[in-house]
Amino acid sequence: MVLIPHIHDSIQLVTNQMYMIKDDKGGYQPQGWKLSSSPQRGFMMLVVQLQRGVARHAGSRPRGSVERLISPARGISSSSQQPSAPGRTQCSSCTDTDHPKVLITGGLGQLGVGLAKLLRRHFGKNNVILSDIRKPPNHVYHNGPFIFSDILDCKNLREIVVNNNISWLVHYSAVLSAVGENNIALAREVNITGLHNILDIATEHGLRVFVPSTIGAFGPSSPRDPTPELCVQRPRTIYGVSKVHAELMGEYYHHRYGLDFRCLRYPGIISADSQPGGGTTDYAVQIFHAAVKTGHFECNLRSDTRLPMMYIDDCLRATVEFLEAPADSLANRTYNINAMSFTPHDLTQEIHKVLPDLKVTYNVDPVRQAIADSWPMALEDSAARRDWGWKHEFNLPELVQTMLTHITTGNQLAQAY
Repeated sequence: MVLIPHIHDSIQLVTNQMYMIKDDKGGYQPQGWKLSSSPQRGFMMLVVQLQRGVARHAGSRPRGSVERLISPARGISSSSQQPSAPGRTQCSSCTDTDHPKVLITGGLGQLGVGLAKLLRRHFGKNNVILSDIRKPPNHVYHNGPFIFSDILDCKNLREIVVNNNISWLVHYSAVLSAVGENNIALAREVNITGLHNILDIATEHGLRVFVPSTIGAFGPSSPRDPTPELCVQRPRTIYGVSKVHAELMGEYYHHRYGLDFRCLRYPGIISADSQPGGGTTDYAVQIFHAAVKTGHFECNLRSDTRLPMMYIDDCLRATVEFLEAPADSLANRTYNINAMSFTPHDLTQEIHKVLPDLKVTYNVDPVRQAIADSWPMALEDSAARRDWGWKHEFNLPELVQTMLTHITTGNQLAQAY
């Protein structure tokens, strides 16, 4: 049996072999285990060792023996506890009609649920509607309004916008890079036809519309280190082509019809709470789960493949700050945003500082590698920093510590018991 209560001033792990208690100096001391000289590193290694053992024996114990799930201790950042944007107070029950009414399409992907949580804290739970064509998990369904929305069905979209008095539309529905190359027809329909529906309805009803772009919007002829906002793009994937199309169509609608179109070129986004969705940068999420669960990871990109990356909290905060920026402060309608750049080797070396037994091997996927080799190594984002005050908070060391903390204090351990 494992009992892992959430205690604000101490954490106690109990098994028939090991437990930890808080000593009179405020540190944690194990009974039966020896921690390293670094309490944070030692504690994390302790949890990882226990969790790997659980993963190996998952299914051998009845799930009904769970006493309590792991909860993050006070002071640990969690994507379920997103920080408010600077200068804003959190709002858990706002109903003011002055707040925008927001619809998020493709809401069950990597970013939608997190953005909904953040916007609901700003604008009130009922002012942010999450939508998708899939059935949501229970915790998403019960956390705020959720509806079915098919971006390929104009009538359905129009009814949602009118019936719910939508004023902002965040368009996250998309087929990503690696998946798109395996199903070009689907990617073209979702990423291009779906976008046209969004732009037309947003124009009809005077909405502010946000459409993310990506490092995939650039190609092998683009400057790579860093990549400026205005340069030759010429992407070589249907995903990238569709994103360049979105950027240009959105800017055309802005100049032709006055549509309040806004677009950010995201780097690779890293999050502990959502599963990778078929993108070329997925390895940077998968490696953390493998490091904790098995201690071995097989990477599908070369060890020296440098790509721009961003932790999800920075990405979501940037999106909200950009959406809230006054229109007259925006010199552009499409901006680069940047945080850090690293290779698989760099990331492995940083993880080794906490989990030195992680073994990484390489089995290069030629499709994903070709895509990565055509993408930027870093994005030049001075315009975003100048025009609306963009500033990232997470660099590689903070990213690694945060990701490992999230995963090792997640539900996987308790769910196996």
